[in-house]
Amino acid sequence: MHIGKPLLTACLTVLAVTLLLTWLPHLTSQNLPNRSEVAVFRSTPAVRLTNSNLVDVLVGIQLNERLDKAEWSNAVLSVDMRVKTGAGRPSAWFADVEKLLRLSFLQLENVKRVLIRIVEDRPDGTALLAAVDVRKTDSWLIFEMDALAHADPVHDEVWRKRLRVSFTSAWEERFGPVSGFTVKPTSVSQM
Repeated sequence: MHIGKPLLTACLTVLAVTLLLTWLPHLTSQNLPNRSEVAVFRSTPAVRLTNSNLVDVLVGIQLNERLDKAEWSNAVLSVDMRVKTGAGRPSAWFADVEKLLRLSFLQLENVKRVLIRIVEDRPDGTALLAAVDVRKTDSWLIFEMDALAHADPVHDEVWRKRLRVSFTSAWEERFGPVSGFTVKPTSVSQM
């Protein structure tokens, strides 16, 4: 019986320590009035773009087209968007451009310029169709970002200038010459 009493005491001590350790996190969390959640299984949106989170940030926006190349250097995000030959529509491509601009200038705080190249896959290689160049200092970003969702940069000259869209001869071979119109807002008076 010499072993029974010390063994029982050791088991009760281990049980008491185990119960205390299970209640310890609950006791400390009740004492912290302004506790914040820590992202363990839930991702938090990125606020700053870095080389280490570049891929994660771009994958998170779920574009229609595939990104071929992305580069982050000196506050400039450069992206090559690869489109398939004969497939896809320019409206879907510019919807992806809008998503990239929203991410860059509304969510991320350290992007100063976005360069987007729309590149087409061809049997003999690739061909540059168009390029977009938008800067954080562009005044239209403040008031007109929501209007970009309904814009037609291919045909609307105002949006072509705002986005600094350059179309190549490969674009003209595929879609014809770029011609456009300018929409000037008018004041509507109600009677």
